[in-house]
Amino acid sequence: MKKIKVNVISLGCPKNLVDTEYILGSIKTEEVEFTQDSEKADVILINTCGFIDAAKEESINTILEAVSLKEKSNKKIIVTGCLVERYKEELEKEIPEVDEFIDLKNQQVIPQKIGIQVKKESKRLLSTPKHLAYLKISEGCDHTCSFCAIPNIRGKHKSKPIEDLVDEAKYLADLGVKELNIVSQDTSYYGTDIYGKPSLFELLNQLEKIDGIKWIRLYYLYPTTVNEDFFKFVRDSQKIVHYIEMPIQHTQDHILKDMMRGYRRKKIEQILEWKEKYVPDMAIRSSVIVGYPTETEKDFYQMLDFISQAKFDWLGVFTYSHEEGTPAYEKHKDKIPKKEKIRRLNEVLKVQEEITYEKNAQLIGKELEVIVDGFSEEWETLPIGRSYRSAYDIDGIIYIETTEPLKTGDIIKVSVKEVADKYDLIGEVV
Repeated sequence: MKKIKVNVISLGCPKNLVDTEYILGSIKTEEVEFTQDSEKADVILINTCGFIDAAKEESINTILEAVSLKEKSNKKIIVTGCLVERYKEELEKEIPEVDEFIDLKNQQVIPQKIGIQVKKESKRLLSTPKHLAYLKISEGCDHTCSFCAIPNIRGKHKSKPIEDLVDEAKYLADLGVKELNIVSQDTSYYGTDIYGKPSLFELLNQLEKIDGIKWIRLYYLYPTTVNEDFFKFVRDSQKIVHYIEMPIQHTQDHILKDMMRGYRRKKIEQILEWKEKYVPDMAIRSSVIVGYPTETEKDFYQMLDFISQAKFDWLGVFTYSHEEGTPAYEKHKDKIPKKEKIRRLNEVLKVQEEITYEKNAQLIGKELEVIVDGFSEEWETLPIGRSYRSAYDIDGIIYIETTEPLKTGDIIKVSVKEVADKYDLIGEVV
């Protein structure tokens, strides 16, 4: 029997990647052979992102590349994900060469569209290294941040029941997953819709009991719902690593109000105080937006000053993207020139680069527990890994010098020797 060769491309965030892994599981049959080579594929399946301009551009370019391959040899192209959810009609009109545009609620029909038997039940097929996985605990978002299109795309916040998530985490642990990365649109709000109150602690207590899971990492905490008890909980936990990802987006009160963020600068300062009081070694990744329509030069430099003082371990910086259907799109003109937005972005990155270097330099001579992610692309026998301070595929890595063979997924003690560049470290096995 000739197998259908399928090339699956996943774009965007880890939450989208989880969707892709469910799609992979649904089409993993004897009839299908997965390939990473688009040219050899019979079917190209693209799971798109449609969040901001840069993501939309990447998604469109990926679709057009697939279309160009279709012109050379007969292929079926199937496109799904957030971009389709936002712009299905326009996409069908503008790119008729695509065979199927499938919105989020209809992804279960993908096996049928590929031309294979639909399975009654299917499990996620991991696309990450076997020792780590993402656990998506909820879908959608109840916040109405003025710049954000996610509620329009993904709908209201909808939590998965604790028992379902525990079953999924046990399945992942059985596959060999040691690091469980908790993702959602608003992790600290988890459970409010089905249990009547935030229930993240209850979920984490259950996940911590699972054999095989060694590290639990928390992404996408929303400042409004982060409180003092959260830091006490992390402090007392055996498996939650001392790392959080918590976007602040800005620091000036009138802009936070315009952004409809639901908190003000004082809350961010309070969170940093709690962190220092209860979990002083915690690494924080945050993100900010520059060039919001009401951001003045003064606002920008006051935010830059805050960043210099707060010293986040890692910081993502985005230029404001004027997204149709959002409150900011209706209320404001996108009046700050792109060139000026990029200048502000580069200024923040320059300041943050020095902060990250300084933080890394402070680790020289210290011992860190490190999980091995694989081997360096430049030096194939040199293992690379991360301490609790770094999220996979986002933050800096550690090059590991060792005389003993190491395997992906090993958790070892490493003594930090030097900073390899601003973001990465070199260490040796203790």
